[in-house]
Amino acid sequence: MKAYILEKNGGIKNVKQVQLNDLEATGSQVLIETKAIGINPADVQVRNSDFMLNMITGGHIPEQVILGWDVAGVVKQVGENVTAFKPGDEVFGLISMPGLGSTYATQVLATEDQLVLKPENIQFSEAGATPMAALTAWQAVVTKANVKQGERVLVHAASGGVGHFAVQFAKNLGAYVIGTSSAKNEDFVRSLGVDEFLDYTKAPFEEQLGKVDVVIDTINSVEHIRRSTKVIHLGGRLVYLQPHFAEALESSLLDARIAGFGVFVSSSAENLKEITSLLASGKVKTKVTQTFTFDELAEAQNVVESGRATGKIVVITE
Repeated sequence: MKAYILEKNGGIKNVKQVQLNDLEATGSQVLIETKAIGINPADVQVRNSDFMLNMITGGHIPEQVILGWDVAGVVKQVGENVTAFKPGDEVFGLISMPGLGSTYATQVLATEDQLVLKPENIQFSEAGATPMAALTAWQAVVTKANVKQGERVLVHAASGGVGHFAVQFAKNLGAYVIGTSSAKNEDFVRSLGVDEFLDYTKAPFEEQLGKVDVVIDTINSVEHIRRSTKVIHLGGRLVYLQPHFAEALESSLLDARIAGFGVFVSSSAENLKEITSLLASGKVKTKVTQTFTFDELAEAQNVVESGRATGKIVVITE
């Protein structure tokens, strides 16, 4: 099989394509022939930072590090204890998060409790793009924020991977959703169904809107998240994607008298099944904006690392 090995933390030049032995499924494992791989900001963060690599693996870093957590493909083989899947099934999932999913490869091993069947109405590219971003958004909007019908919800970076799912999940729950982005992405954000679009380059977002009940802040900045506390009603909720910011945010949350929750996404077939039902019904759509070949994976990471990607970036393996 082909795979990308992280030789050391740092730039994309440290990710090398190599030829490895084929894998074999045993026990509760499912062997997947890869069709599509979602590329996420977490991939870049772990590639760049030995701190992030240590954190995500709990300090148990294998000698051979293969990045990637999103995968969609066809089941090639199952272990003797697997009952949910069989060879030929089309599946997708977020693999071993936290940990190493090792999905930057043409073959991937997963346990059956990390996978779901791909709906017939979505392509492999869409399925591969979905797991990490959608599960992060689900665990932010549904699990942590517990968004309710009629609440005002602000989603920052609504044009991004997590943001575009967060908008759709909040709308599906009956919320009034405000999405922030730059003006060039206004049409994209409005296509998601937002009730209001807010151009953050026009003026500070806190000067452009009234109070909201919930903020989903996807921006990797303590200062930005602190600014979000200023627009939330007393007793409201703030969800951010960097749990390690908790200590730095504690006083701001106390001053604003709101609840704050950090989300570190985790693999969950249970959550992914809920998301899959929305995809199958057409109530939620995965917006794939760029695709790359397996040999172009470095270019795909560069697009994500730029911070200017809209929707989802996907690598197709064939």
